[in-house]
Amino acid sequence: MSKIEEPKLSNALTESEELKQLVYEANAAEQDINGCHFTNAEAETLDVDIIEFHDCIFENCRLIQCTFHAIYFVDIIFRGCDFSNVDFSECFFRRVRFENCKALGTNFAEATFDQTVMKNCNCKLANLSSAKLKNVLFESVNFSSSSFLQCGLKSVLFQDCSLINAEFLHTPLKNIDFTTSEIDGILLSGTELQGAIVTAVQ
Repeated sequence: MSKIEEPKLSNALTESEELKQLVYEANAAEQDINGCHFTNAEAETLDVDIIEFHDCIFENCRLIQCTFHAIYFVDIIFRGCDFSNVDFSECFFRRVRFENCKALGTNFAEATFDQTVMKNCNCKLANLSSAKLKNVLFESVNFSSSSFLQCGLKSVLFQDCSLINAEFLHTPLKNIDFTTSEIDGILLSGTELQGAIVTAVQ
């Protein structure tokens, strides 16, 4: 697996707790949001489908019943955030890091992940159906009972992850290394594991 690129962040980000207000203003002006460090921001029932986020940090933020449909997130860090049940369907994540985040039941269906790291996150019951993942590291992530239905995986590493009862139907797993992860009860149609890297016990 090639080295994953780090987010390219500015040295002087603008501090803000007003995520919701900035989103409203950016939507009205049809402008993107760049160079912001959101701390302890909370947003409820946001519906975003126009703007893009570049060069931003989201720290200890909480999103409640929000929809970010087909949004681009480029050069982003999410740290200590809670976006459980948020809709990120068809979003594009490039050079993004998720650190110590909670994403229970989060919808990443048809999303694209490129040069992305997710570490120490709880993504139980997450939906990644039809997602495309390239150059992605999942480290110590709980994906129990999550769905990877019909995913495209290229240079993806699961390291010390829980994939118990996860669904990988119609997702080719050739060259995917599961040797450090828990894969008890994963759902397969029969051929997906061909070429996957597993231990004898698994």
